[in-house]
Amino acid sequence: MVCVAPPRIIDPQGLYHVMSRGNFRQRIFLDEPHFEKYIRLLAQVTRRRHWTILDWCLMPNHYHLLIQLTEGGLSEGMRELNGCYARWSNVQTGRTGSGHLVQNRFKAPAVDTERHFWATVRYIALNPVRSNLVERPEDWPWSGYRATIGLEYPRVFHRPDELLRYFSPDPRIAVERYMRFVREGQGPKSHVPWSDHVRTGARLAPA
Repeated sequence: MVCVAPPRIIDPQGLYHVMSRGNFRQRIFLDEPHFEKYIRLLAQVTRRRHWTILDWCLMPNHYHLLIQLTEGGLSEGMRELNGCYARWSNVQTGRTGSGHLVQNRFKAPAVDTERHFWATVRYIALNPVRSNLVERPEDWPWSGYRATIGLEYPRVFHRPDELLRYFSPDPRIAVERYMRFVREGQGPKSHVPWSDHVRTGARLAPA
């Protein structure tokens, strides 16, 4: 008997922490051209689906996206994004007959409470640090952190202003609070799981 996963229930205007990893935890981003190709595809899908990307982080064998939907299309967009990238990567590496590059079913817990939101924001920024790839989040080039704190221009799909407004209406104060919030999360903290986060507490609202 074939087990089929139940269809997702997606709020067409919801906020989602989207995660996907390489099949059998294999690397999906082998070098800079692979990272850049995925970023270009993400920009295309984001534009077509009218997504707002508050934050993002690409790791060697997985990635995280904090996506605000406006017109739905999450499942369709992710199939397009992962499928196009996998086909391109297979051509580049000569991979044939070795199964899927990316796991079939991406994870997308709804970020619908303040507790979940703050845990997700901190987790995405610190993922490269907690994985021992860099010492500081600003040292990792494949995430939104550097643009959010003003060290570089954001990628075309990235809207750091939408993230920072949760910290303060004043952009300068928002950046300071964001940096402090992320910095306070470094060290021996409990690891935010891949699966659903705790969903208790007040409803999410910007500052």
